Amino acid sequence: MSLFDENASVLKQLAENGADLSRPRSVNFEHIFRNEASAQTFADTATLAGFSVQVRAVERLEWPWDVTASKQLDLTCENISAVELQLKAMAETYGGNSDGWGLED
Repeated sequence: MSLFDENASVLKQLAENGADLSRPRSVNFEHIFRNEASAQTFADTATLAGFSVQVRAVERLEWPWDVTASKQLDLTCENISAVELQLKAMAETYGGNSDGWGLED
């Protein structure tokens, strides 16, 4: 299944569960890193690209650093997929991985 198809499925499920997809919402894109320096460098880069970011240590042996990059978006598969790919490429530059997305309440 392609990223676009995955995102279409998630959006469909959200709509079926009552989420309002007709208005822009803050979308949280999650990323994981092996060390604080990589997580912080990614966060700095994402901030310069217009995202709000949160860096936090988590209790995990591998990938113990999480970074959430958030942005207001119209909730379309095109928008979410494009941003997810943009951030994935940025995270990989610093040794990180994309770990999904979700909506703020």
